[in-house]
Amino acid sequence: MYDAIVVGAGPGGYACAISLAKGGANVCIIERNGLGGTCTQRGCIPTKYLHAMGDLARRVRASKRHGIGDGTISINYDMLSAGMKSTISRIASGMRLQLRQHNVDTISGEASVISPGIVEVDGARYETRNVVLATGSMPKTIDLPGYETLTTDSVFELQSLPESILVIGGGYSGCEFASILNALGCRVWLAEAQGSLLPGQPKIVGDTVEKYMKLDGISVFTGATANVHDGRIVVGREEMDPEVVLASVGRYPALDADRLDMLGVKYGDSGIVVDARMQTSADSIYAVGDVTGVYELAHVATRQGEVAADNILGRHTRIDYTTIPYCVFTYPEVAMVGRLDGSAATVQMVANAKANCMGQTRGFASVYTGDGTLQGALIVGAHASEIIGEAALAIRLGLRPQDVVNTIHAHPTLPEALADAAAAAARMQEAKKACPGPE
Repeated sequence: MYDAIVVGAGPGGYACAISLAKGGANVCIIERNGLGGTCTQRGCIPTKYLHAMGDLARRVRASKRHGIGDGTISINYDMLSAGMKSTISRIASGMRLQLRQHNVDTISGEASVISPGIVEVDGARYETRNVVLATGSMPKTIDLPGYETLTTDSVFELQSLPESILVIGGGYSGCEFASILNALGCRVWLAEAQGSLLPGQPKIVGDTVEKYMKLDGISVFTGATANVHDGRIVVGREEMDPEVVLASVGRYPALDADRLDMLGVKYGDSGIVVDARMQTSADSIYAVGDVTGVYELAHVATRQGEVAADNILGRHTRIDYTTIPYCVFTYPEVAMVGRLDGSAATVQMVANAKANCMGQTRGFASVYTGDGTLQGALIVGAHASEIIGEAALAIRLGLRPQDVVNTIHAHPTLPEALADAAAAAARMQEAKKACPGPE
């Protein structure tokens, strides 16, 4: 008898299993398609590996103007792909070792939850006191007659880099793939049906990403859909014949509706319904990660898994979504956290010493304040994903801009841009106190 069986070994399921084991529970985790789930096998890890290689290619091309080499590169995609797969394997192996060290039983196969107390895998049945559903999500696709369309999963199965590619969908995945493939030498078109890239985020974010993409030679179309006419694809007023089409149009939760109905687990179009404890509508059944449809972010899934584990262990923990960092790995990177409204103070990355030393002065840092405290931050620039952690902590702790300013930052470093933005926000606050507006 297990204390818990976790179905799915992605970031949420893995974190849940490890947390349960650390708490003394007897745990089993079941995965059908590689430890780490979509994040490790077909998402975060391979994408960010390619992003790093794309960044290296960009820096080599730029090296000529600094007196280093002639700026030419050649890409051996076989070696690049092998490095990506090796990285995936290494990370998955590390996860397997961690599970083994914490005495978590690992089963490979297709799981079927027969009841809240029984899970079946390939005909074998296992008893448990709790079940955690961490089955993830699947990519949506589209049909363009005459063109084979890849998904954000199958794109990693390419045997060679295409000469040209049309990316349909300008959300975070579409923007990342467009940027990475362009950096690796592909001719790229990017089409987004909404009025700006990264729909759902402040327009300044999508507009800034679009500006830099166009400077890098990517053809970006917003407010436009792709159609086939006379055997060629038409986007807006432009006709094209890409070698490859990549659909990056969202994902849907990987769930078995009939099985959930039988178990009494409520769900909707976005996924399984859970409360702040990650509890479903059925006793002893929890759900975490993409299958809940709350956020499609690995770090959110991880935290959900930890919260579910705490509640199974009787610790009564609730999840807090107020300070979730959101990162887009384009060139430059985009990172944001908190509420991006209220009073904003902005500094340009060109004013940052380290950015100038790196030759990467694109972007800006903005902080948003309300009621005297930090409530949001937006960073566009090199390594923005690594700078945003300080902002997330400051917002979560309810710090004032002056608290960030009073924290000594190493020089020259990129995080000084955040401190400079906070200093600008502090000056704005002081000016407002000195000259208050009408009530």
